Amino acid sequence: MPEPERRIVEFDGLNWLGRAVWLGGQVTHAVVWLVEAAVERAGAIVGEAERAFRDAVDDSVEDARILEEHPREVAGHRRDVPGE
Repeated sequence: MPEPERRIVEFDGLNWLGRAVWLGGQVTHAVVWLVEAAVERAGAIVGEAERAFRDAVDDSVEDARILEEHPREVAGHRRDVPGE
């Protein structure tokens, strides 16, 4: 099957419908490019985060634990602490 003939058409030669179609195509290309860039960047960030997490995991380090708790004063009023 022969290839269809391609013509070069100047923007000034298009009617309003042709201009709208051309503009819609350009906007679509720009949006696709932005989405692809965002997805690639998000994937890179996820990969970096996973690698950093794996590098930071150390079996010799214990998990954090609460040693002591102290009541906090809120807006000048002391909370009711049971047993006091």
